[in-house]
Amino acid sequence: MAPRASLKIGFCLFLVLLNFSNSESRPPPAPYLSKMSKQKALMQIKVLKASIARQAAAAAAGSGFTDSKRVSPGGPDGHHH
Repeated sequence: MAPRASLKIGFCLFLVLLNFSNSESRPPPAPYLSKMSKQKALMQIKVLKASIARQAAAAAAGSGFTDSKRVSPGGPDGHHH
C-alpha cells in the first residue's frame, strides 16, 4: 500500500506544480520615479510640509480640536450620548 500512496501524493504534487507553471507573472514595473512622478513627489512633499507647519502653528496657538462645540442632548442624563 505504501508505494501506491506515495504515487498518489507524487501525482498530486505534480498537478499542483503544473498548475503554477501555467500562471503568468506580472511584467516588471517601469522605473519607480520618472520625470513627471518626481515632480509630483516634490509637489506632495511641499504640500505635506505646509500641512505640518499649519498643524504645528495651530497647536502652538491652542486652536486644536480639544474644545467641543457640541451641545448636550438634554434629557434626564445629558451626558449619556
